[in-house]
Amino acid sequence: MKILEKSNLKQFLKNLSKKYELIAPVKERNTKFQVIEKGNFDKIFLEKITEVPVKSFFIPENETLLSFGKAENNGHERKKIIFGLRNCDLNAIHILDRVMHDTNYLEKRKNTILIGLYCENPDEYCFCNSMELEECEKVSDLFFYGKGKKYFISVNSKSGEEIVKNLKESREKIKLKEINKKELKNKDIKKHYKNHVWESDAAKCLSCSACTVYCPTCNCFNIEDKTEINLKDGERIRQQASCQLKSFSKVAGGKVFRDSRLARFKHFIYHKLVYFKDQHNRYMCVGCGRCLRACPTKIDWVNTINLLIDDKRMKKR
Repeated sequence: MKILEKSNLKQFLKNLSKKYELIAPVKERNTKFQVIEKGNFDKIFLEKITEVPVKSFFIPENETLLSFGKAENNGHERKKIIFGLRNCDLNAIHILDRVMHDTNYLEKRKNTILIGLYCENPDEYCFCNSMELEECEKVSDLFFYGKGKKYFISVNSKSGEEIVKNLKESREKIKLKEINKKELKNKDIKKHYKNHVWESDAAKCLSCSACTVYCPTCNCFNIEDKTEINLKDGERIRQQASCQLKSFSKVAGGKVFRDSRLARFKHFIYHKLVYFKDQHNRYMCVGCGRCLRACPTKIDWVNTINLLIDDKRMKKR
């Protein structure tokens, strides 16, 4: 363990920004991760989980995968540090690691140091304790625990060790677990797929895709080839997509495999709790609650599942 006075955190981060591109949570119109420039250290916001996840730094909304004819930019990219990641954020990145195997993603991951921060104020949407997350020490290079006027820092990699080598040592061992107000009581929902309870949530769904946009583990995308009018220049672009849009499962001939809003809504839930678990032996949902916060009609599928498990009347007919 290393120690850092909380009053020295800003200077610590400023020192890091001299060598690395520093990314941290900021509060503007909403709370999100952002590159920290000289003038916006005061905007860093660590009180609560961000509304917007960090995934766009690894899977941009629009990303050029390859180009031809155009001059390519081969400039050196600075190594990045992302500071202020909650344990749910860290676990989300490691879930993306399991499915994103392309060169662009792997280069970004290789070039990024992850610094976690203990979540002192989980809100009414957080249910990470229910999702069997990996311990923060296993998914971060450094992890900060706030206690009193100090941060106790768990050092979990050689990259992390290099960053804090000049800080004082501590023999005190700190290990805390976030205490959530919300709980997902039972994730074994396979046998409930045809239950009518899902219809009430699907009836409120607008298919706006906010849940997938704000989910830190959703990674669906479309690929589009664009060619210039001269037919000599072009590029292949990856764009974020959503399974909640009717067009997502449309194939040649006009067939839509998940035509109904109910089918799309259930796919989102079952992918997070069942399909991914069957393939990778862990849940795709990290319990951050961002989909619940972002939903304009306040659909609470966690509460729906709890009703499904608790109430005998909700059992499959």
